[in-house]
Amino acid sequence: MNETFKIIVYSMDLVFVEIIKRILDKSNKKHKIIVYSLFSEAKTITDNDAINLMIIDDPIIGASSFELISFLRLKQKIVCPFIYFGVEEYDGERNAILSGANYFFYKPYNPDEVGKVIEKSLFPSSTNLTNQT
Repeated sequence: MNETFKIIVYSMDLVFVEIIKRILDKSNKKHKIIVYSLFSEAKTITDNDAINLMIIDDPIIGASSFELISFLRLKQKIVCPFIYFGVEEYDGERNAILSGANYFFYKPYNPDEVGKVIEKSLFPSSTNLTNQT
């Protein structure tokens, strides 16, 4: 499979972005990373963009990260998996999942665990059982 994966990383933290890039580079999968930090940039993302994965870091500029996820899911109709990174305060995991995130990581996080979830998100068929009739 020679597919290039399109991954959007939403973060205003350059260190976080670099760590995510290194995790993705370890996967040895061809990927294109687009980095955004402003809520207003979400208006340019559409369901026609063929996005394979969204990685959302808290906080972002212009709105809450939960609002961003809701906007992308409901208004822009983005259906790819979302991985959310946040802190243990403010009931973050619950809010992220209710907003539409598929996975949640508390900071600090284990890069190896993040890599496993990214792999699972990009290749769900390798981890799911299929029905045979």
